[in-house]
Amino acid sequence: MIPNCASSRAVAWGCALALSLATATGQTPNASKKRDSSESNPAAKEQGRVMAPAPSQERKVDGARRSSTDDPFDAIATQLSSLLGDKTAVSVGVGNFAFQDTDLLSPFSALLRDELEVALGKTNGFKVVTRDRIADLQNEGKFQMRDLLEPGTAVEKVSVKGIQGIVRGRFYASGAGVSVFTELVWLEGGNVEKTKVTLATSQIAARVFPEGVKTEQAMGSLVTPQNLEASISNLQEITEGRLKRVNKEFPLEFFTTDTRRAFKQGEVLSFRVRSDRDCFVAVYCHQSDGASVLLFPNNWQRSTFVPAGKAIDIPGTQKHGFEIEIGPPYGSDVVQVIACTSEREIEKMVGKQLSTASASQPVAVLTRGMAAKGISEAGASPSSTQSGAPAMWSEAHMVVSTFPKN
Repeated sequence: MIPNCASSRAVAWGCALALSLATATGQTPNASKKRDSSESNPAAKEQGRVMAPAPSQERKVDGARRSSTDDPFDAIATQLSSLLGDKTAVSVGVGNFAFQDTDLLSPFSALLRDELEVALGKTNGFKVVTRDRIADLQNEGKFQMRDLLEPGTAVEKVSVKGIQGIVRGRFYASGAGVSVFTELVWLEGGNVEKTKVTLATSQIAARVFPEGVKTEQAMGSLVTPQNLEASISNLQEITEGRLKRVNKEFPLEFFTTDTRRAFKQGEVLSFRVRSDRDCFVAVYCHQSDGASVLLFPNNWQRSTFVPAGKAIDIPGTQKHGFEIEIGPPYGSDVVQVIACTSEREIEKMVGKQLSTASASQPVAVLTRGMAAKGISEAGASPSSTQSGAPAMWSEAHMVVSTFPKN
């Protein structure tokens, strides 16, 4: 959808990842990942129906359904604590909880992550590493280019000072309950232990919603990602098509500055890019409506250079005159960074696209075909850097899910 001028200070448009582009004040979104082989059950998606994962050979603890008077999140923490044996004060960070067998997140994903941090902190077994600290570790490259916060990502031995494990998982809604499958990932050993706790809908509703709210309707909005069918279709189209057009010839990290992938209306987010070599980048938001938004470069941030080993933020600390703010319509979009060691090749890819930006429309909004053509043409013929070395390409992406406040 073409942007409309919302005010003299901002431009916004209808997309799942909406931008609020404000004037400078000086004041301060992975789809296809390497999965744990025990995680997925191909037969589960028959006829569009998604079921819980098949049993694996890893040790699991199955928690019984609790009464509505129990704190549902404490129940999950208790089951995780039972895996520790005699260990105490195990330092863990809490990662993402995805909806069923997808990469999509919902309001329940955000709620579960927040509440589980609190619940784990109340146990004797765990010491919770704050989200800010996890973001710092990721920014410092301590996770070694791995998506450790994402459920199902294969884990090898990783040594990260101050953190022993990651808690992450998936949830499945069925009948009067929500089954939460949680992974406790031991970083230094590389092994994964799992628990399952089924929470009654009445438990969650009593904890989350005020009296008088219709549980069934409210729970549907809480648990299910926004614009589910269109988001899944968009994700499939992007991962099976466009993402394959760019070769991954060098390591590239791409994440949000606070490690989250789920955002509610009015929240502001920034992306962070880091490469192991000097390169030049462009960032696209591929929307579920078929359009693509060139988030970076734009009318405020023109320099595309990323120095080797140093992360850059989009927008940066000073916002560079704009910020990314969540607004309607809501759903899940694929946000992709494309990198090349040749500045000329990146300029060739985004030059015509960026020329469509203006004062009233500071970022380029493209049809899916226009963006794909630019990406394909840029890497179609051999090129070289200023030093004469052959140009190298890479890409990284994530799924960013958004939803209204209530």
